[in-house]
Amino acid sequence: MTPDTSETLEHRITIDDVRHHAEEVKDIALSEVKRFREEQSTKVAIVGLVVAVGIVSLAYYLGTRASRS
Repeated sequence: MTPDTSETLEHRITIDDVRHHAEEVKDIALSEVKRFREEQSTKVAIVGLVVAVGIVSLAYYLGTRASRS
């Protein structure tokens, strides 16, 4: 039995295949960047809130200490 040559030929990659794959990679990269930015903005907001609470607490502490003197 001889193997069928149509089954043994490799699949040829076309320009359209490469373009389609590049668009998929671009879409994945853009979605990852968007997700990363959203996570970073959330972290920055939380850190800002913690710093603000710390500053208000310190001001309250120093104010109560000054009024005792």
